[in-house]
Amino acid sequence: MKAVLTRGGDYFIDLNKRSQIARRHKAHLLVSIHADGFTQPQPRGASVWVLSRRRANSEIGRWIEKHEEQSNLLGGGSVLANNEEDENLSRTVLDLQFLNSQREGYEVAVRVLKELGKVTRLHKSKPEHASLAVLKSPDIPSLLVETGFISNPGEERLLFNRNHQRKLADAIVKGIYGYFSLYPPDGTLLAARKNGIKHKVTSGQSLSVIAKKYGSSVAAIKKANGLKSNGLRIGQVLTIPNVSTKTLETVASSSSSKPSSKAASSSSGSSATVTHVVKKGEFLGKIADKYKVSVASIRSANTLKRDTLWVGQKLKIVGVRVPDRKHKVSRGEFLGKIAKNYGVTVTSIRNANNLRSDTLRVGQVLIIPGS
Repeated sequence: MKAVLTRGGDYFIDLNKRSQIARRHKAHLLVSIHADGFTQPQPRGASVWVLSRRRANSEIGRWIEKHEEQSNLLGGGSVLANNEEDENLSRTVLDLQFLNSQREGYEVAVRVLKELGKVTRLHKSKPEHASLAVLKSPDIPSLLVETGFISNPGEERLLFNRNHQRKLADAIVKGIYGYFSLYPPDGTLLAARKNGIKHKVTSGQSLSVIAKKYGSSVAAIKKANGLKSNGLRIGQVLTIPNVSTKTLETVASSSSSKPSSKAASSSSGSSATVTHVVKKGEFLGKIADKYKVSVASIRSANTLKRDTLWVGQKLKIVGVRVPDRKHKVSRGEFLGKIAKNYGVTVTSIRNANNLRSDTLRVGQVLIIPGS
């Protein structure tokens, strides 16, 4: 499972934007983790919250009114998103999405709460329903975990204890894993592990060849497909069980959506180290986001023991992406001259363009790597 943090430091992100971040990353689950609090010190224990049905109904109405967001949820460009006469149909589709998200969220919450009960006291023995903004996504199952009461002196000490934090984190992971191992999303490693993967027989393939390819066994493949002999036919589709972990990872990776050409091109380039002078109102998370690096990398590069910054402080930012450029060769130009103009080395241009010689032709387009 891959976890994506909604923030990398101690700064506020709008509650609605947290759901947007989850949607942008095509998340299968949104988990909001907190420390609870009360005006009196007595309350203690962990709890897990999911969206209330009343909040779901009001949210469906809001999504119906916002055509652009509704279009994103319903696939975009559909008659449901553009025809006001189909409002009832739109409401029905969104209602089904909410019901599915609520059901999944509740099932995950049950498992997370059970695991939390093994490492800490529970404030609520069952998932509770609440009208909380962070739980309102109709297309993403969501839950909110209260790890304990920071207003309770005993639990406050526990919540600052690294070992207890690890136990809480492990419990949340076990609960999530327990659900998704039973109901894995299509195209994921968990789905391939549970259901096996499909293989279409091609010319020259035998059971032993196929078994070796996937790290499985002939006996296991025969059993999974009800085969009484080793004979196969071209085009036959086999379920491959007991696939090796390495192969499963490859399958899950290839099943995930490919990045757009825009996203792919933006990732090309090289990394560089730059110096950033802290300005008024800046903090580590904001600076990290500006340069598309992690807060941890800035801390490490500058040996920071705390996140406090002062105006005028100079920070070394390592791993900043410098995009590649393109250069069209003009008459009289040669590699040395081009390299000097861009402040890069001849070797870097050779490597970026797979050049076997330094001979260039007029009109040739060269990739100039980031300096």
